[in-house]
Amino acid sequence: MVTMFKNGNICTIESLNFKADSFVVDGNRFEYVGTENGAKEYLNKRNCSYSEFDLCGHLVLPGFNDSHMHFVHFAKSLSSVSLVGTKNLQDVRSRLKKRLEERTPEDNFWLVGEGWNHDYFTEKRFPTKFDLDDITGEVPTLILRTCFHIGVLNSAAMKIINLDKSTAPQYGNFVELMPDGEPSGVIKENLLEQVKANTSVLDLISLKKIICEAQDKALAQGLTSVQTDDFGYVQDNNYDLLFRAYNKLEQETKLNIRIGEQCLLQTTDEIQNFFDKGYRFGYGSEKYRVNCIKLLSDGSLGARTAAMRTPYNDNPSTNGIELFSQDELNRAVLLTHENDCPVAIHGIGDRAIEMSLNAIEYAKIKAPEHNPRHGIVHCQITDNALLDRFKKLDVTAFIQPIFIDYDMDIVRNRVGNKIAETSYAWKTMIDKGIHTPFGTDCPVEAFNTMPNIYSAVTRKNITKNKKKTYLPNEKMSMYEAIKSYTLEGAYASGEEKIKGSISKGKLADFIILDKDLFNLNNDEEILETHIIKTYVDGKMVYSA
Repeated sequence: MVTMFKNGNICTIESLNFKADSFVVDGNRFEYVGTENGAKEYLNKRNCSYSEFDLCGHLVLPGFNDSHMHFVHFAKSLSSVSLVGTKNLQDVRSRLKKRLEERTPEDNFWLVGEGWNHDYFTEKRFPTKFDLDDITGEVPTLILRTCFHIGVLNSAAMKIINLDKSTAPQYGNFVELMPDGEPSGVIKENLLEQVKANTSVLDLISLKKIICEAQDKALAQGLTSVQTDDFGYVQDNNYDLLFRAYNKLEQETKLNIRIGEQCLLQTTDEIQNFFDKGYRFGYGSEKYRVNCIKLLSDGSLGARTAAMRTPYNDNPSTNGIELFSQDELNRAVLLTHENDCPVAIHGIGDRAIEMSLNAIEYAKIKAPEHNPRHGIVHCQITDNALLDRFKKLDVTAFIQPIFIDYDMDIVRNRVGNKIAETSYAWKTMIDKGIHTPFGTDCPVEAFNTMPNIYSAVTRKNITKNKKKTYLPNEKMSMYEAIKSYTLEGAYASGEEKIKGSISKGKLADFIILDKDLFNLNNDEEILETHIIKTYVDGKMVYSA
Protein backbone atom coordinates (compact mmCIF):
# COMPACT_ATOMS: atom_id res chain seq x y z
CA MET A 1 0.00 0.00 0.00
CA VAL A 2 1.55 3.30 -1.16
CA THR A 3 0.16 6.64 0.05
CA MET A 4 1.21 10.19 -0.73
CA PHE A 5 0.52 12.59 2.12
CA LYS A 6 0.45 16.14 0.75
CA ASN A 7 -0.24 19.77 1.70
CA GLY A 8 1.25 19.45 5.15
CA ASN A 9 3.34 21.62 7.46
CA ILE A 10 5.83 18.84 8.09
CA CYS A 11 8.57 19.31 10.68
CA THR A 12 10.89 16.40 10.01
CA ILE A 13 13.03 17.08 13.15
CA GLU A 14 16.14 16.22 11.12
CA SER A 15 17.16 19.84 11.61
CA LEU A 16 15.52 23.09 12.70
CA ASN A 17 15.02 24.33 9.13
CA PHE A 18 14.33 21.08 7.29
CA LYS A 19 10.64 21.35 6.50
CA ALA A 20 8.55 19.49 3.93
CA ASP A 21 5.00 19.57 2.63
CA SER A 22 4.67 15.98 1.40
CA PHE A 23 5.92 12.47 1.99
CA VAL A 24 5.32 9.02 0.58
CA VAL A 25 4.68 5.98 2.76
CA ASP A 26 5.22 2.55 1.27
CA GLY A 27 4.26 -0.25 3.64
CA ASN A 28 5.55 0.85 7.03
CA ARG A 29 8.35 3.21 5.89
CA PHE A 30 8.81 6.73 4.64
CA GLU A 31 10.16 6.36 1.10
CA TYR A 32 10.21 10.03 0.08
CA VAL A 33 10.13 13.28 2.09
CA GLY A 34 10.06 16.70 0.45
CA THR A 35 7.74 18.64 -1.85
CA GLU A 36 4.49 17.55 -3.49
CA ASN A 37 6.05 17.88 -6.96
CA GLY A 38 9.00 15.80 -5.80
CA ALA A 39 6.67 13.16 -4.39
CA LYS A 40 4.78 12.93 -7.69
CA GLU A 41 8.02 12.63 -9.65
CA TYR A 42 9.15 9.85 -7.31
CA LEU A 43 5.86 7.99 -7.73
CA ASN A 44 5.82 8.44 -11.51
CA LYS A 45 9.30 6.93 -11.75
CA ARG A 46 8.09 3.94 -9.77
CA ASN A 47 5.03 3.67 -11.99
CA CYS A 48 2.92 2.32 -9.14
CA SER A 49 -0.63 2.93 -8.02
CA TYR A 50 -1.09 5.01 -4.90
CA SER A 51 -3.65 6.88 -2.84
CA GLU A 52 -3.46 10.49 -1.66
CA PHE A 53 -4.18 12.03 1.73
CA ASP A 54 -4.57 15.79 2.16
CA LEU A 55 -2.96 17.00 5.41
CA CYS A 56 -4.87 20.29 5.08
CA GLY A 57 -1.91 22.41 6.15
CA HIS A 58 -1.72 20.88 9.63
CA LEU A 59 1.51 20.49 11.57
CA VAL A 60 2.91 16.99 11.19
CA LEU A 61 5.56 15.64 13.57
CA PRO A 62 7.28 12.31 14.17
CA GLY A 63 5.40 10.27 16.77
CA PHE A 64 6.20 11.21 20.36
CA ASN A 65 8.36 8.82 22.40
CA ASP A 66 7.95 8.74 26.19
CA SER A 67 11.45 7.75 27.29
CA HIS A 68 10.51 6.62 30.80
CA MET A 69 7.21 5.53 32.24
CA HIS A 70 5.49 2.51 33.82
CA PHE A 71 3.05 1.36 31.15
CA VAL A 72 1.71 -1.77 32.87
CA HIS A 73 1.41 0.11 36.16
CA PHE A 74 -0.63 2.76 34.34
CA ALA A 75 -2.76 0.02 32.82
CA LYS A 76 -3.33 -1.53 36.25
CA SER A 77 -4.01 1.88 37.79
CA LEU A 78 -7.07 2.33 35.58
CA SER A 79 -8.85 0.05 38.05
CA SER A 80 -7.29 1.56 41.20
CA VAL A 81 -8.86 4.17 43.47
CA SER A 82 -7.65 7.61 42.39
CA LEU A 83 -6.41 9.60 45.37
CA VAL A 84 -5.13 12.45 43.21
CA GLY A 85 -6.30 15.81 44.52
CA THR A 86 -7.16 14.63 48.03
CA LYS A 87 -6.73 17.53 50.44
CA ASN A 88 -6.79 15.67 53.74
CA LEU A 89 -6.94 12.20 55.23
CA GLN A 90 -10.73 12.24 55.35
CA ASP A 91 -10.78 12.67 51.56
CA VAL A 92 -8.59 9.56 51.28
CA ARG A 93 -10.84 7.60 53.61
CA SER A 94 -14.00 8.70 51.78
CA ARG A 95 -12.71 7.58 48.39
CA LEU A 96 -11.60 4.21 49.73
CA LYS A 97 -14.94 3.72 51.48
CA LYS A 98 -16.83 4.50 48.27
CA ARG A 99 -14.87 1.89 46.33
CA LEU A 100 -15.36 -0.70 49.06
CA GLU A 101 -19.11 -0.15 48.89
CA GLU A 102 -18.95 -0.92 45.15
CA ARG A 103 -17.01 -4.19 45.56
CA THR A 104 -18.74 -7.52 45.02
CA PRO A 105 -18.37 -10.38 47.56
CA GLU A 106 -16.28 -12.45 45.17
CA ASP A 107 -13.71 -9.66 44.69
CA ASN A 108 -10.71 -10.92 46.63
CA PHE A 109 -8.09 -8.57 45.18
CA TRP A 110 -6.25 -6.01 47.26
CA LEU A 111 -7.74 -2.54 47.47
CA VAL A 112 -5.19 -0.17 45.90
CA GLY A 113 -5.33 3.61 45.95
CA GLU A 114 -2.87 5.85 44.11
CA GLY A 115 -1.85 9.49 43.94
CA TRP A 116 -2.07 11.06 47.42
CA ASN A 117 0.46 13.74 48.33
CA HIS A 118 0.89 14.62 51.99
CA ASP A 119 2.29 18.05 51.05
CA TYR A 120 -1.26 18.95 49.97
CA PHE A 121 -2.91 17.53 53.14
CA THR A 122 -4.07 19.85 55.89
CA GLU A 123 -2.43 17.36 58.29
CA LYS A 124 0.97 17.56 56.47
CA ARG A 125 1.83 13.95 57.32
CA PHE A 126 1.85 10.48 55.80
CA PRO A 127 -1.26 8.37 56.41
CA THR A 128 -0.78 5.34 58.68
CA LYS A 129 -2.52 2.01 59.20
CA PHE A 130 -4.69 3.70 61.83
CA ASP A 131 -6.18 5.95 59.13
CA LEU A 132 -7.11 2.90 57.07
CA ASP A 133 -8.09 0.08 59.40
CA ASP A 134 -11.58 1.13 60.48
CA ILE A 135 -12.51 1.84 56.84
CA THR A 136 -10.96 -1.19 55.17
CA GLY A 137 -11.31 -3.89 57.83
CA GLU A 138 -10.05 -7.27 56.59
CA VAL A 139 -9.58 -6.14 52.98
CA PRO A 140 -5.81 -5.90 52.35
CA THR A 141 -5.13 -2.31 51.32
CA LEU A 142 -2.18 -0.40 49.89
CA ILE A 143 -2.27 3.33 49.15
CA LEU A 144 0.60 4.80 47.15
CA ARG A 145 2.02 8.31 47.35
CA THR A 146 2.11 10.14 44.02
CA CYS A 147 5.86 9.42 43.65
CA PHE A 148 5.27 5.64 44.17
CA HIS A 149 8.28 5.47 46.49
CA ILE A 150 6.11 5.54 49.65
CA GLY A 151 3.13 3.33 50.38
CA VAL A 152 0.86 2.70 53.37
CA LEU A 153 -0.55 -0.69 54.32
CA ASN A 154 -3.52 -1.43 56.52
CA SER A 155 -3.21 -4.06 59.24
CA ALA A 156 -4.79 -6.77 57.06
CA ALA A 157 -2.11 -6.24 54.40
CA MET A 158 0.66 -6.17 57.00
CA LYS A 159 -0.57 -9.52 58.27
CA ILE A 160 -0.41 -11.02 54.75
CA ILE A 161 3.23 -9.98 54.26
CA ASN A 162 4.11 -10.86 57.88
CA LEU A 163 5.13 -7.33 58.84
CA ASP A 164 5.00 -6.69 62.58
CA LYS A 165 7.17 -5.49 65.44
CA SER A 166 9.32 -8.61 65.40
CA THR A 167 9.91 -8.73 61.62
CA ALA A 168 10.20 -5.00 60.90
CA PRO A 169 13.92 -4.70 61.83
CA GLN A 170 14.95 -6.94 58.91
CA TYR A 171 13.70 -4.25 56.49
CA GLY A 172 15.78 -1.44 58.01
CA ASN A 173 14.77 2.06 56.90
CA PHE A 174 12.27 0.70 54.36
CA VAL A 175 9.73 0.46 57.22
CA GLU A 176 8.62 3.42 59.31
CA LEU A 177 8.36 2.63 63.01
CA MET A 178 6.42 4.27 65.83
CA PRO A 179 8.20 5.10 69.12
CA ASP A 180 7.35 1.67 70.56
CA GLY A 181 8.94 -0.11 67.57
CA GLU A 182 5.62 -1.07 66.02
CA PRO A 183 5.43 -0.47 62.22
CA SER A 184 3.09 2.38 61.32
CA GLY A 185 2.08 0.85 57.99
CA VAL A 186 4.35 3.19 55.99
CA ILE A 187 6.74 1.25 53.73
CA LYS A 188 9.34 2.52 51.27
CA GLU A 189 11.46 1.67 48.25
CA ASN A 190 12.59 -1.99 48.06
CA LEU A 191 9.89 -3.37 50.35
CA LEU A 192 7.23 -1.37 48.54
CA GLU A 193 8.49 -2.73 45.19
CA GLN A 194 8.02 -6.28 46.49
CA VAL A 195 4.52 -5.62 47.81
CA LYS A 196 3.01 -3.70 44.91
CA ALA A 197 3.92 -6.40 42.37
CA ASN A 198 1.65 -8.82 44.20
CA THR A 199 -1.43 -6.72 44.85
CA SER A 200 -3.23 -8.28 41.86
CA VAL A 201 -2.73 -11.38 39.76
CA LEU A 202 -2.28 -10.88 36.01
CA ASP A 203 -2.47 -13.86 33.67
CA LEU A 204 -1.77 -13.72 29.94
CA ILE A 205 -5.36 -12.84 29.03
CA SER A 206 -5.79 -10.05 31.57
CA LEU A 207 -2.33 -8.63 30.85
CA LYS A 208 -3.06 -8.42 27.12
CA LYS A 209 -6.42 -6.78 27.85
CA ILE A 210 -5.03 -3.99 30.02
CA ILE A 211 -2.14 -3.33 27.60
CA CYS A 212 -4.67 -2.75 24.81
CA GLU A 213 -6.74 -0.45 27.00
CA ALA A 214 -3.69 1.60 27.97
CA GLN A 215 -2.21 1.86 24.49
CA ASP A 216 -5.35 3.51 23.13
CA LYS A 217 -5.00 6.32 25.67
CA ALA A 218 -1.31 6.76 24.83
CA LEU A 219 -1.96 6.88 21.08
CA ALA A 220 -4.49 9.65 21.67
CA GLN A 221 -1.63 11.71 23.12
CA GLY A 222 0.51 11.18 20.02
CA LEU A 223 2.72 8.60 21.71
CA THR A 224 3.85 6.03 19.17
CA SER A 225 6.67 4.66 21.37
CA VAL A 226 7.04 4.23 25.12
CA GLN A 227 10.06 3.12 27.09
CA THR A 228 8.73 1.47 30.17
CA ASP A 229 9.75 -0.12 33.46
CA ASP A 230 7.19 -2.90 33.94
CA PHE A 231 8.86 -5.80 35.72
CA GLY A 232 7.78 -4.67 39.17
CA TYR A 233 4.13 -4.64 38.19
CA VAL A 234 3.69 -8.26 37.20
CA GLN A 235 3.45 -10.82 39.97
CA ASP A 236 6.82 -12.15 41.14
CA ASN A 237 8.61 -10.10 38.46
CA ASN A 238 7.40 -12.59 35.85
CA TYR A 239 8.97 -10.87 32.85
CA ASP A 240 8.63 -14.03 30.73
CA LEU A 241 4.86 -13.57 30.93
CA LEU A 242 5.24 -9.90 30.02
CA PHE A 243 7.24 -10.62 26.87
CA ARG A 244 4.80 -13.41 25.95
CA ALA A 245 1.93 -10.93 26.16
CA TYR A 246 3.69 -8.43 23.88
CA ASN A 247 4.62 -11.19 21.45
CA LYS A 248 1.06 -12.54 21.31
CA LEU A 249 -0.39 -9.06 20.78
CA GLU A 250 2.05 -8.42 17.93
CA GLN A 251 1.18 -11.77 16.32
CA GLU A 252 -2.51 -10.87 16.61
CA THR A 253 -1.77 -7.40 15.08
CA LYS A 254 -3.18 -5.78 18.21
CA LEU A 255 0.02 -4.13 19.45
CA ASN A 256 -0.27 -0.66 17.93
CA ILE A 257 2.36 1.10 20.02
CA ARG A 258 6.09 0.40 20.25
CA ILE A 259 7.27 -0.88 23.64
CA GLY A 260 10.86 -0.58 24.84
CA GLU A 261 11.28 -2.46 28.11
CA GLN A 262 13.53 -0.96 30.80
CA CYS A 263 14.12 -4.15 32.74
CA LEU A 264 14.17 -3.47 36.50
CA LEU A 265 16.54 -5.97 38.12
CA GLN A 266 18.21 -4.92 41.35
CA THR A 267 20.81 -7.64 41.96
CA THR A 268 23.66 -9.06 39.92
CA ASP A 269 22.16 -12.54 40.33
CA GLU A 270 18.88 -11.37 38.79
CA ILE A 271 20.71 -9.60 35.98
CA GLN A 272 22.90 -12.61 35.21
CA ASN A 273 19.86 -14.91 35.21
CA PHE A 274 18.15 -12.55 32.75
CA PHE A 275 21.10 -12.73 30.39
CA ASP A 276 21.41 -16.49 30.89
CA LYS A 277 17.83 -16.89 29.66
CA GLY A 278 18.87 -15.32 26.37
CA TYR A 279 17.49 -11.83 26.87
CA ARG A 280 19.77 -9.15 25.46
CA PHE A 281 19.71 -5.50 24.43
CA GLY A 282 17.48 -5.38 21.34
CA TYR A 283 15.78 -8.72 22.07
CA GLY A 284 12.32 -8.70 20.51
CA SER A 285 11.11 -6.84 17.45
CA GLU A 286 10.37 -3.35 16.14
CA LYS A 287 7.17 -3.42 18.22
CA TYR A 288 8.59 -4.62 21.55
CA ARG A 289 12.17 -5.00 22.66
CA VAL A 290 14.64 -4.96 25.55
CA ASN A 291 16.07 -1.45 25.83
CA CYS A 292 18.20 -1.63 28.97
CA ILE A 293 18.58 -2.85 32.52
CA LYS A 294 16.91 -0.49 34.99
CA LEU A 295 18.42 0.12 38.42
CA LEU A 296 16.98 2.12 41.32
CA SER A 297 19.68 4.00 43.22
CA ASP A 298 17.49 6.22 45.42
CA GLY A 299 13.93 7.36 46.08
CA SER A 300 12.03 10.61 45.48
CA LEU A 301 12.44 14.25 46.44
CA GLY A 302 8.84 14.59 47.64
CA ALA A 303 9.24 11.68 50.07
CA ARG A 304 12.77 12.83 51.11
CA THR A 305 14.16 9.46 50.05
CA ALA A 306 16.24 10.88 47.17
CA ALA A 307 19.89 10.38 48.18
CA MET A 308 21.60 13.73 48.84
CA ARG A 309 25.24 14.60 49.49
CA THR A 310 24.17 16.86 52.38
CA PRO A 311 21.22 16.61 54.79
CA TYR A 312 17.83 17.84 53.65
CA ASN A 313 17.39 21.55 54.23
CA ASP A 314 13.92 21.00 55.74
CA ASN A 315 14.81 17.82 57.65
CA PRO A 316 18.51 17.71 58.65
CA SER A 317 18.05 14.26 60.22
CA THR A 318 18.17 12.56 56.83
CA ASN A 319 20.17 12.49 53.60
CA GLY A 320 17.63 10.21 51.91
CA ILE A 321 18.18 6.55 51.07
CA GLU A 322 20.98 4.94 49.05
CA LEU A 323 19.63 1.68 47.65
CA PHE A 324 23.10 0.43 46.68
CA SER A 325 26.55 0.79 48.14
CA GLN A 326 29.00 2.18 45.60
CA ASP A 327 30.61 -1.24 45.25
CA GLU A 328 27.26 -2.96 44.66
CA LEU A 329 26.29 -0.38 42.03
CA ASN A 330 29.69 -0.70 40.34
CA ARG A 331 29.26 -4.47 40.04
CA ALA A 332 25.72 -4.24 38.65
CA VAL A 333 26.64 -1.65 36.04
CA LEU A 334 29.81 -3.50 35.03
CA LEU A 335 27.85 -6.72 34.50
CA THR A 336 25.39 -5.07 32.13
CA HIS A 337 28.18 -3.10 30.44
CA GLU A 338 30.16 -6.26 29.71
CA ASN A 339 27.03 -7.77 28.16
CA ASP A 340 26.71 -4.74 25.83
CA CYS A 341 23.44 -3.76 27.48
CA PRO A 342 22.82 -0.18 28.61
CA VAL A 343 21.76 0.67 32.14
CA ALA A 344 19.21 3.35 33.00
CA ILE A 345 19.75 4.24 36.64
CA HIS A 346 17.04 6.01 38.61
CA GLY A 347 18.88 8.91 40.24
CA ILE A 348 17.17 12.00 41.67
CA GLY A 349 19.40 13.31 44.48
CA ASP A 350 22.89 14.62 43.77
CA ARG A 351 24.47 11.79 45.78
CA ALA A 352 22.58 9.14 43.78
CA ILE A 353 23.56 10.83 40.52
CA GLU A 354 27.19 11.04 41.64
CA MET A 355 27.20 7.33 42.55
CA SER A 356 25.59 6.44 39.23
CA LEU A 357 28.20 8.40 37.28
CA ASN A 358 30.93 6.76 39.36
CA ALA A 359 29.58 3.32 38.47
CA ILE A 360 29.34 4.12 34.75
CA GLU A 361 32.86 5.52 34.76
CA TYR A 362 34.09 2.41 36.58
CA ALA A 363 32.54 0.16 33.91
CA LYS A 364 34.02 2.19 31.06
CA ILE A 365 37.49 1.98 32.62
CA LYS A 366 37.26 -1.74 33.44
CA ALA A 367 35.81 -2.77 30.06
CA PRO A 368 36.62 -0.07 27.47
CA GLU A 369 36.01 -2.48 24.58
CA HIS A 370 32.26 -2.26 25.29
CA ASN A 371 30.27 0.91 24.65
CA PRO A 372 26.55 0.65 25.44
CA ARG A 373 24.63 3.92 25.89
CA HIS A 374 24.12 4.29 29.61
CA GLY A 375 21.73 6.80 31.12
CA ILE A 376 20.39 8.23 34.35
CA VAL A 377 16.65 8.65 34.82
CA HIS A 378 15.26 11.87 36.36
CA CYS A 379 18.57 13.73 36.95
CA GLN A 380 16.85 16.35 39.09
CA ILE A 381 19.29 17.68 41.70
CA THR A 382 22.52 18.57 39.95
CA ASP A 383 25.38 21.03 39.89
CA ASN A 384 27.59 22.04 36.98
CA ALA A 385 30.32 19.57 37.88
CA LEU A 386 27.87 16.68 37.70
CA LEU A 387 26.56 17.88 34.33
CA ASP A 388 30.11 18.11 33.00
CA ARG A 389 30.56 14.47 33.97
CA PHE A 390 27.39 13.55 32.03
CA LYS A 391 28.98 15.01 28.91
CA LYS A 392 32.45 13.57 29.55
CA LEU A 393 31.07 10.06 30.10
CA ASP A 394 28.45 10.41 27.32
CA VAL A 395 25.59 9.60 29.71
CA THR A 396 22.01 10.19 28.58
CA ALA A 397 19.76 12.26 30.87
CA PHE A 398 16.20 10.87 30.85
CA ILE A 399 14.28 13.97 31.99
CA GLN A 400 10.64 14.68 32.90
CA PRO A 401 9.86 18.40 32.38
CA ILE A 402 6.37 18.06 33.90
CA PHE A 403 8.00 17.39 37.29
CA ILE A 404 8.61 21.10 37.88
CA ASP A 405 4.87 21.71 38.13
CA TYR A 406 5.02 20.28 41.65
CA ASP A 407 8.73 20.36 42.43
CA MET A 408 9.19 24.10 41.97
CA ASP A 409 7.13 24.52 45.15
CA ILE A 410 9.31 22.21 47.27
CA VAL A 411 12.81 22.12 45.80
CA ARG A 412 14.24 25.16 47.62
CA ASN A 413 12.87 23.99 50.97
CA ARG A 414 14.10 20.44 50.38
CA VAL A 415 17.65 21.09 49.16
CA GLY A 416 18.39 24.80 49.76
CA ASN A 417 18.65 27.72 47.36
CA LYS A 418 22.20 27.13 46.11
CA ILE A 419 21.74 23.72 44.51
CA ALA A 420 18.13 24.50 43.56
CA GLU A 421 19.62 27.13 41.21
CA THR A 422 21.48 24.44 39.24
CA SER A 423 18.80 21.72 39.26
CA TYR A 424 16.30 20.68 36.57
CA ALA A 425 18.87 22.27 34.26
CA TRP A 426 17.61 21.05 30.89
CA LYS A 427 18.79 23.91 28.69
CA THR A 428 22.25 23.71 30.26
CA MET A 429 22.26 19.98 29.49
CA ILE A 430 21.45 20.63 25.84
CA ASP A 431 24.04 23.39 25.55
CA LYS A 432 26.65 20.99 26.96
CA GLY A 433 25.71 18.42 24.31
CA ILE A 434 23.96 15.97 26.67
CA HIS A 435 21.17 13.85 25.18
CA THR A 436 17.85 14.70 26.90
CA PRO A 437 14.96 12.39 25.94
CA PHE A 438 11.60 13.37 27.44
CA GLY A 439 9.41 11.19 29.62
CA THR A 440 6.65 11.57 32.20
CA ASP A 441 7.27 8.71 34.66
CA CYS A 442 3.55 7.96 34.22
CA PRO A 443 1.57 7.28 36.36
CA VAL A 444 3.65 9.49 38.68
CA GLU A 445 2.47 12.16 36.23
CA ALA A 446 -0.06 11.72 33.46
CA PHE A 447 1.57 10.86 30.13
CA ASN A 448 -0.21 13.81 28.50
CA THR A 449 2.27 15.24 26.03
CA MET A 450 1.36 18.93 25.80
CA PRO A 451 1.82 19.69 29.53
CA ASN A 452 5.28 18.12 29.28
CA ILE A 453 6.18 20.37 26.33
CA TYR A 454 4.67 23.40 28.09
CA SER A 455 6.80 22.79 31.18
CA ALA A 456 9.95 22.51 29.06
CA VAL A 457 9.52 25.68 27.02
CA THR A 458 7.93 27.96 29.65
CA ARG A 459 9.28 26.63 32.99
CA LYS A 460 5.87 27.63 34.41
CA ASN A 461 3.53 25.70 36.66
CA ILE A 462 0.23 24.38 35.33
CA THR A 463 -1.92 23.26 38.25
CA LYS A 464 -1.82 26.28 40.59
CA ASN A 465 -3.94 29.39 40.04
CA LYS A 466 -0.96 31.75 40.42
CA LYS A 467 1.62 31.39 37.65
CA LYS A 468 5.24 31.06 38.70
CA THR A 469 8.40 30.48 36.68
CA TYR A 470 11.29 28.33 37.88
CA LEU A 471 14.74 29.19 36.46
CA PRO A 472 13.60 30.87 33.21
CA ASN A 473 17.19 30.69 31.90
CA GLU A 474 16.63 26.93 31.57
CA LYS A 475 13.77 27.27 29.05
CA MET A 476 14.09 25.06 25.99
CA SER A 477 13.07 26.18 22.52
CA MET A 478 10.06 24.51 20.93
CA TYR A 479 12.31 22.72 18.45
CA GLU A 480 14.57 21.46 21.27
CA ALA A 481 11.54 20.21 23.19
CA ILE A 482 10.01 18.36 20.24
CA LYS A 483 13.39 16.89 19.30
CA SER A 484 13.72 15.63 22.89
CA TYR A 485 10.27 14.05 22.58
CA THR A 486 11.08 12.32 19.29
CA LEU A 487 14.62 11.85 17.97
CA GLU A 488 16.27 11.97 21.39
CA GLY A 489 13.91 9.27 22.61
CA ALA A 490 14.94 7.11 19.68
CA TYR A 491 18.60 7.79 20.46
CA ALA A 492 18.06 6.73 24.07
CA SER A 493 16.90 3.28 22.95
CA GLY A 494 19.51 2.97 20.20
CA GLU A 495 16.88 3.25 17.47
CA GLU A 496 17.61 6.66 15.95
CA LYS A 497 18.40 5.03 12.59
CA ILE A 498 14.88 3.63 12.25
CA LYS A 499 12.61 6.16 13.98
CA GLY A 500 12.44 9.57 15.67
CA SER A 501 12.28 11.75 12.55
CA ILE A 502 10.32 11.91 9.31
CA SER A 503 13.11 10.67 7.07
CA LYS A 504 13.47 8.36 4.08
CA GLY A 505 13.80 4.74 5.19
CA LYS A 506 12.51 5.26 8.72
CA LEU A 507 9.38 3.75 10.23
CA ALA A 508 6.28 5.73 9.28
CA ASP A 509 5.26 6.79 12.80
CA PHE A 510 3.81 10.30 12.73
CA ILE A 511 1.14 12.53 14.21
CA ILE A 512 -1.10 15.33 12.91
CA LEU A 513 -1.84 18.22 15.30
CA ASP A 514 -4.62 20.82 15.30
CA LYS A 515 -2.28 23.76 16.06
CA ASP A 516 1.15 24.80 14.82
CA LEU A 517 3.28 24.62 17.95
CA PHE A 518 5.92 26.79 16.28
CA ASN A 519 3.48 29.66 15.62
CA LEU A 520 1.24 30.21 18.63
CA ASN A 521 -0.17 33.48 19.93
CA ASN A 522 0.82 32.67 23.52
CA ASP A 523 2.28 29.89 25.65
CA GLU A 524 -1.10 28.80 26.99
CA GLU A 525 -2.11 27.60 23.52
CA ILE A 526 0.35 24.73 23.94
CA LEU A 527 -2.01 23.26 26.53
CA GLU A 528 -4.93 23.69 24.11
CA THR A 529 -3.22 21.73 21.31
CA HIS A 530 -4.57 18.28 20.47
CA ILE A 531 -3.68 15.31 18.33
CA ILE A 532 -5.92 14.87 15.30
CA LYS A 533 -4.51 11.56 14.07
CA THR A 534 -1.75 9.14 15.06
CA TYR A 535 -0.07 6.76 12.61
CA VAL A 536 2.16 3.78 13.40
CA ASP A 537 3.75 1.80 10.57
CA GLY A 538 1.91 4.10 8.17
CA LYS A 539 -1.47 2.97 9.51
CA MET A 540 -3.89 5.25 11.33
CA VAL A 541 -4.24 3.92 14.89
CA TYR A 542 -6.01 6.93 16.44
CA SER A 543 -8.34 9.58 15.11
CA ALA A 544 -10.01 12.34 17.08
